[in-house]
Amino acid sequence: MRVGFVIGGIPSLGYSGSTLASWTIVETLLRAGHEVTAVLCPAGYLLDETVPGRLEELERLGADVRIVEVPEPGPVSRARFVRSLAAPTDADLLPAARAADGVRRALDGVDVGMSFGIEAIAATAGLDAAPFLAVLSHPPGVPRRLRLRYDPAPRSLLGRAAERSFLLHADRRTAALLRRFASVGVFSGHHAEWARRHGVNAWYAHYPMPDLAGPTWRERRAAAQEGVERPRILMIGHLRGIGTISGLHLFVPEILPLLTEELGPDGFEVHVVGGQEPPAAFREGLRHPAVRLRGQIESPEEEFFAAHVLLAPNPTTTGASARILSGLTFGSCIVAHIDSVVGIPELEHETNNLLAADGPGLARETVRALRDPQLRERLGDEARRLYEAAFSPPVAAGRIVQELERLA
Repeated sequence: MRVGFVIGGIPSLGYSGSTLASWTIVETLLRAGHEVTAVLCPAGYLLDETVPGRLEELERLGADVRIVEVPEPGPVSRARFVRSLAAPTDADLLPAARAADGVRRALDGVDVGMSFGIEAIAATAGLDAAPFLAVLSHPPGVPRRLRLRYDPAPRSLLGRAAERSFLLHADRRTAALLRRFASVGVFSGHHAEWARRHGVNAWYAHYPMPDLAGPTWRERRAAAQEGVERPRILMIGHLRGIGTISGLHLFVPEILPLLTEELGPDGFEVHVVGGQEPPAAFREGLRHPAVRLRGQIESPEEEFFAAHVLLAPNPTTTGASARILSGLTFGSCIVAHIDSVVGIPELEHETNNLLAADGPGLARETVRALRDPQLRERLGDEARRLYEAAFSPPVAAGRIVQELERLA
């Protein structure tokens, strides 16, 4: 069959959770013998010097790549702006909706379609040329509310009014858009329930992740950790992403001091991996003998293997955490905030990871793991087993391919 795959980004390896998952789905479709027309309508901030190489990789994979630009809204009068606050259109809330006509033309002749993420959903909700599967992690209001809580930016009166309008309307409008799709996969058990309560034909979809570690993951993990002098903790994620920022709210004032008290300032290392500088509020707290700010790393495999603990302290209720799913692939010993269960309900305390609900609890579980090699090995092995059973390409992406075949 010919599948139209629509995304508001660029599927690729090594950039973010959504690009990894979308690449995995496209690759699985092609390996199953289907044709893929990849329709990309990325926002401007996603377009940088890496784009040509990423597009070439996608074409070499076998996809027919078509780029659809999102039209600019044009001049907006004061009256039009006020109306958009009180009664916003889909395009006011989700700008990719303006690309619907271009996406329709790019999808001519497909047998079935897939919309990956809220931007693609907005651009395809009105199309009726083929049955469509929509997939997303969470309603768009969820990360906006987290941003307001953990990283509020100064806003003008009009900016605050626009933010309030988005939070008031976006999730309800998203549910209305999703009801127009033949099937909706949600990368979070909790948010799949939200969608069903709003009349959406939704099901919990496991987030597909490529095998970042490979079949020799256990041997590579053992070899990498053998040469590490001090107990090492890995924290990974874009330093301006709301998941990382929310975690720093716990790590800097609560977790780091308790780790220092238990292990000594020179008795451990925390490798913080991710692009951008940390927010100003945390820079002084991160000037600590144990903290290594590593910046963006092209291939973080060795960081995962060398770390004794992957610490994911982010108290966020979005979809499946890409940093935790990456840790599952590497067989990492994961210490995570209990809110992570919202996105990955298969996480079980003391079975495949360690969970805690606050900073002191996360520090306690981290110290416990660092002092118990057998516990780390057992949890890491179970983490990898969970990945293979639920999130590996044959299982997670395979389930999505089966749904597209059913719809076609």
